[in-house]
Amino acid sequence: MGEQAFILINGPLIFFNLTVNIFYACSLIFPPCNTQRLKQPLKVLLGFLVSCSIMYCVSLASLLCVLKEETSLEMFLVPLIIVRLYVTYSMTCSVLLNFYYYIQIVPIQRALLIWVKRNIKSVMYMILLFNGTFILFCCAVFTAGELFQSSGLTNISNTWTEYQIDGLYFTYQVCFFSINVYIFLCLCICMVSSFSTAHYLHQHIKRVAQPGGFFSTPRIQSQLRVTVTGISQGVLYFLYATFYFFDSFTTLYTLSFYFSAWFSFMFTSLYTFGTTVNLAIGQVIFRQRAVDVWKALKALCGVGMVTRDMKMNPSRLTAGEMANTATVDVQMSV
Repeated sequence: MGEQAFILINGPLIFFNLTVNIFYACSLIFPPCNTQRLKQPLKVLLGFLVSCSIMYCVSLASLLCVLKEETSLEMFLVPLIIVRLYVTYSMTCSVLLNFYYYIQIVPIQRALLIWVKRNIKSVMYMILLFNGTFILFCCAVFTAGELFQSSGLTNISNTWTEYQIDGLYFTYQVCFFSINVYIFLCLCICMVSSFSTAHYLHQHIKRVAQPGGFFSTPRIQSQLRVTVTGISQGVLYFLYATFYFFDSFTTLYTLSFYFSAWFSFMFTSLYTFGTTVNLAIGQVIFRQRAVDVWKALKALCGVGMVTRDMKMNPSRLTAGEMANTATVDVQMSV
């Protein structure tokens, strides 16, 4: 895939993801007054997920600018590692979000999960801290390894001993397998939590559908919506993780076949797009803020049309219409 094809396909995706996620960030900072406040750690998880999507789009756009200005591999590697850092962190945040809803919806019976549910804030904060530290360390090692390979052994042999070179190679291999194992474990947690939640809600709806059953319809609808988006996010995670594993191993161990960087970024942008759409469907705070913005725009357009009609045809307005227009203007001013 060439640069022009990449920009043609990914340009609209990057613009959509960046715009919508900035809207999500504003909704989290200034939540609607008519919705329930988000509890912790849900707000933190959504904040990290939205921030990672925003930084991914910004980093990818910066990477394109770097490629137009510089052609050296060293200038290309650093933005590339930063893009992968935000994508990997976003993947694990989406898994934590699915696991959080699983803990909140499904009745827990095991002692370990009961303890996790009681200390959900501390557990989530510790996992996010470990996640960020681990991914940042792996990306730093990958950057050092790629720069070492691009510089060549002849330029480094004067300052690097054989022991240091072997240590860097061993650390590179350990981080490579560790991050792939970590993503695979996150994949298992995401799939198990999503389908366990779906199974529980299916059984629960079958029980309450019997005569004498009682349930809160809005609550069940909210849980079903969250479960559907969780399953779709799990499917997205599975597809992207499969591509990530295949791309990583073919790039490192094969020379005859590998995906280009442009194709990898296109697949990543599609994953970010799916995550962004899932957030709009599953989170009521984003939908309510969108409804408020749409109502405000309709009211503003309506007042503008009435005012323009008054200026163009003042004789056609009756006394009642002029009074209604004045009332609308007063309300908008307040």
